[in-house]
Amino acid sequence: MRIFLGFALVAACPAMAAESIDTFETDANANGWIWVNDLGQIRGVVQPSGGNPDGWFDSEDLFFNAHPEVIGTAPDGSKLRAALASGALLTARIDFQRLDTSAENNCHPIYDLPSHFSIRFGDQHTVPTTPRTTIDAFTTAEESPLQGPFPWMTVTFTIPSAATDVPAGWVLNAPPDIGYTWQDMMHNIDFIAFGVIDPEDITYSSCWHLGVDNITLTYGDADTVFANGFD
Repeated sequence: MRIFLGFALVAACPAMAAESIDTFETDANANGWIWVNDLGQIRGVVQPSGGNPDGWFDSEDLFFNAHPEVIGTAPDGSKLRAALASGALLTARIDFQRLDTSAENNCHPIYDLPSHFSIRFGDQHTVPTTPRTTIDAFTTAEESPLQGPFPWMTVTFTIPSAATDVPAGWVLNAPPDIGYTWQDMMHNIDFIAFGVIDPEDITYSSCWHLGVDNITLTYGDADTVFANGFD
């Protein structure tokens, strides 16, 4: 009877939402995360310990950027590429830390003004210009404690991918003459980025040392994303 009942429950339940997860342990960095400094140089190294827990992705010290963010390039065939191409993103979650740079030589200026964690999507291929025009969409979450180094913090974003208009709290930057919509973005995402500063903040190039861990995107059936109480 138990076997039959279990089968009936599985058969009646729709497919669970899928996930792309980066713990920087197994497969290390299969989804192609990078840090890019203000000179356009690609940075970042996977550290085997000290994360939340164990492995984490390090910006490395003396990372200079006006709007520091970790970027998922989503190589073809990767789990992150499958998530971004689904057109059905549901949630995104990331762990951030800011390391103490007071003992690092030449690490100045230090940015410590109030801001908010952010998530950003980019479409680099819709407008075929040289250099390429990047269309992006972003929103912010809770306050980022930039007044000093901070330990691991978990930040979560809800992604209303099924919306027909730009959702409340989101900004869509696109050339006004091409009629670009929120749904265009949801079906043409080339990269995803998580930052510690609101993209609209006026800032200056500063010295950072940041880490990220446990980057998780869920996508698929919105009705079943919370159905599995064991996840």
